[in-house]
Amino acid sequence: MDALMNGRYTFGAFLTLLLAFPPPTAAQLTPDQALVEMGRGINLGNTLEPPREGAWNNGPAQEYYFDDYRAAGFSTVRIPVRWDEHTAGSAPFAVQASWMDRVEQVVDWGLARDLIIIINGHHEDWLKQNYANADVRARYDSIWSQIATRFRNKSDRLLFEIINEPFGMTRSEVDDLNARILGIIRRSNPTRIVIYSGNEWSGADQMMAAAIPNDDYLMAYYHSYDPWSFAGEGQGTWGTDSDRATLASRFRQVADWSAATSIPVMISEFGAVRQTDFNSRMAHYAAYVEGALSNNIAFQVWDDGGNFGIYQRGARGWNDVKDILVKAYPDGPTKIQAGVESDSVVTLSWESRASHFSAIRVERRSGESALFEEVARVEPSSTQYADSTVSGGLTYYYRVVAESGLLEDRYSYPVRISVSPWIRSSFHGAPARIPGLIQAEDFDIGGEGLTYHDTDGVNIPGAYRPNEGVDIEARSDGGYHVAYVEDGEWLEYTVRVDEGGDYMVTAHVASVDGGGQFRFEFGTQWTRALVAPRTGDWETLAAVSKTMRLEAGEQVMRVRIFSGPPFNLDSFLIEKASVAGVPPQPTEPTLAVYPNPFRNEFSVQYVGSGTRDVNIELYDLLGQRLRRFDMSSRSLRVSLQGLPSGAYVLRILEGGRPVAQRLLVSR
Repeated sequence: MDALMNGRYTFGAFLTLLLAFPPPTAAQLTPDQALVEMGRGINLGNTLEPPREGAWNNGPAQEYYFDDYRAAGFSTVRIPVRWDEHTAGSAPFAVQASWMDRVEQVVDWGLARDLIIIINGHHEDWLKQNYANADVRARYDSIWSQIATRFRNKSDRLLFEIINEPFGMTRSEVDDLNARILGIIRRSNPTRIVIYSGNEWSGADQMMAAAIPNDDYLMAYYHSYDPWSFAGEGQGTWGTDSDRATLASRFRQVADWSAATSIPVMISEFGAVRQTDFNSRMAHYAAYVEGALSNNIAFQVWDDGGNFGIYQRGARGWNDVKDILVKAYPDGPTKIQAGVESDSVVTLSWESRASHFSAIRVERRSGESALFEEVARVEPSSTQYADSTVSGGLTYYYRVVAESGLLEDRYSYPVRISVSPWIRSSFHGAPARIPGLIQAEDFDIGGEGLTYHDTDGVNIPGAYRPNEGVDIEARSDGGYHVAYVEDGEWLEYTVRVDEGGDYMVTAHVASVDGGGQFRFEFGTQWTRALVAPRTGDWETLAAVSKTMRLEAGEQVMRVRIFSGPPFNLDSFLIEKASVAGVPPQPTEPTLAVYPNPFRNEFSVQYVGSGTRDVNIELYDLLGQRLRRFDMSSRSLRVSLQGLPSGAYVLRILEGGRPVAQRLLVSR
């Protein structure tokens, strides 16, 4: 070294010394360290796992995705990969070089940005359905041998996941697969972290029941879309105390198992389809994020660019879920709710879970694409706020943010609320009189969701009331009719019934083909479906009628559209049945059941055709009668505590004769 200091060594000699004494290398990433660094993650779903990249709802992966993942605040990207379509069907089962190159390119994009990257075997149904076949097992062995060899020199921030959701394989088969593939990987990757799970859909129970391979570099994963009826099928709502407690209990169960086995755990898929109720979906995502963080579980949210979409790949934007994933914390504000106190005030409430914040910031945006802006700053102890600066006819999104100078801001999930443009009023200034004639286009003033619902929100013909969303078309006789009706739409009219009694309710309709269905509703009573007759064109009118019993006084009449083919509504004539030449008839049975879906109990209201004894019977879908209740009061609250979740049939009997029934769903 003295000679070096005196300048007597050449540069080549100096380089020789450096090679003899290389600088210390970074320590191998352990599973416990990886758990901390993985933190908040996301899936690059529906991209490399279709039969061909870009064959589903997304195009090929782009490098800028990983810039956007990193900028958003994610630390991990799980990249599902299908190998079957790119692998020879006979020994030695070579993976196409072009596919291996492509997977490596995408992996390198993530590693270059210091992200933790996970690759796996995804949608390998050929293996799951034929695991007993030795040639099939040998093919998957070969695939993993080639993967392990190709990626053996990559950063230890690349993790291998043995298989995704091996539905169709038994527990013992998956245990065998895990042990065998782990052994293959270890030949060329002795310390790379490998992720395993259990059979079926890789749920938490299956993960915890699987055999744990004897290895120092293991992590485990599970998937959860619970409850599936909500998260996967978009049914009902989510967010009750019971919903939250059930999810929290499952996170604690997984955390206890992880502590007892010393196996770090990640939840590598969770989410809810975009068809779900918006406010419930936001609360659902937030509860998963907070549950994972509270229990030392890393997560990768499922993002497929479609029904579970979060990252808008082409536009390089994000929807509301992103801020939940990267800014929600277990001590942040939660259970945010919004209501409309009047037509000009939105009331917010939330639950505060910590006292160490300096202020609460209330943020709001109007519409899907606008940005959140601060509308108020309140004391950190505040749990409510009234916003009187809203405008009628708009939809608003709110969130509250807890601020602290020492910690990251804590964001609540957003909540959506629509403000009606006006308070309800009759179109002609006073309720329509019954008996009388009501023009279909003269529905109440009040706007979308209050006095009508139209699926497209635009008055397509624009011939009458052009600022309303209902489609109103001019007729050749100088009048108007409601056109382009669709399933689920409805119109409301405030009416005053002069005298209670039996009425003939007649609709004048036109339809080229006929067959469309609709009904009249007055409060909890409604007619059976009326069917539009075939009139041959869109203006020739025909009358279709039903009788029903109406109470005297002011009330709201709703005309509800059920199904196509399409038809036009011109007017409604409502007259006493005796005047119309119809003898008095008993009221058609009407049955209201709410809520549906229900949890442990529901309410029933029934208006029948007579005074005979009324009973409720509950059946399962196999036709077995489970319960029977007396309905002497015509209103009843029914408890089904102890019955499992599922679908049931509720049947009303009057005088021992079935007169109405409903399909019920218990959550």
